[in-house]
Amino acid sequence: MGTEVEKLHKLAKKLGYRIPKKKKPKRISDINLLVNGAIAGVAAKMFQNKVKGLTLRKIILKTMHDKFFNDCLDECFKGPKRAKFDDDAQKEYNTDKEYFIIDIKTKGDFKRFKLLERAVKFDLNAFRAMLDPDYRPAGDKVIIKKRKYTKS
Repeated sequence: MGTEVEKLHKLAKKLGYRIPKKKKPKRISDINLLVNGAIAGVAAKMFQNKVKGLTLRKIILKTMHDKFFNDCLDECFKGPKRAKFDDDAQKEYNTDKEYFIIDIKTKGDFKRFKLLERAVKFDLNAFRAMLDPDYRPAGDKVIIKKRKYTKS
């Protein structure tokens, strides 16, 4: 079969054509899937406990120290790359601005936060719609548009 494909390519080249290779679709990386699973688990617990003033940042800060998230890091990162997530060195901030809140203390926590921030593809309303049974989106009325059919 391989020789038939080669013959076809040669024939197309003689005629001035080129047969392109089929591109493989891009996969979602394992760490993104695992991280989204970890953050969804923490978000579900926080929705169940009805945490007041819940934001996506609060969910991410809680997920950073979750056991399942640590297992995800162990699965996907080995050796020195994994050690960067456990770095206890003090995080240095440029504190020129007055409104700056320092809630991430170590370099390892900052690395975990950035990983979570990059991997999460949902916003808070999407998490609520998926995980909170009491959530009802804004706009209580559901409008169903009926089609008008005509005989053809």
